Amino acid sequence: MDTYSIRHEIGIKTPPGAVYQALTDTKKLAGWWTSDTRGEGSRVGGVLEFWFGEYCKKFAVVELQQDTLVRWKALKNDAPDEWDETEIAFSLRAGEKQCYVHFSHSGWRRDDGMLPHCSTKWAVFLLSLKDLLEKGVGHPAPNDVQVNHD
Repeated sequence: MDTYSIRHEIGIKTPPGAVYQALTDTKKLAGWWTSDTRGEGSRVGGVLEFWFGEYCKKFAVVELQQDTLVRWKALKNDAPDEWDETEIAFSLRAGEKQCYVHFSHSGWRRDDGMLPHCSTKWAVFLLSLKDLLEKGVGHPAPNDVQVNHD
């Protein structure tokens, strides 16, 4: 069965260690993705909960390589969800002037539905991560850039 992926790259003027912390520390995750972030992101086997109002998506932390890689796997919800069992990876590489963040959200079973919307929103949230680390303030949900009027 074919699967689909979202891929983005962004450069952030900060060392890889600072990016790694923003991807593994619950309080820092709440500073750029969704302000209601719960759980344990700093150890393999930890579970993170990302709340968007009444909706929660849970992820298991499946791989951590200090300052270079963070991988999560979306856990199944009680109701069918397009994110179920997809994987998110942040690969970090130090450059001369910045840390390159290579992002992927893979394992989508369809290339329509939520995937196009989520691709755009991931770009928004990666820019929020950049702002958090470069300017000290991110734009997590619910204060993120809205991409539609639903």
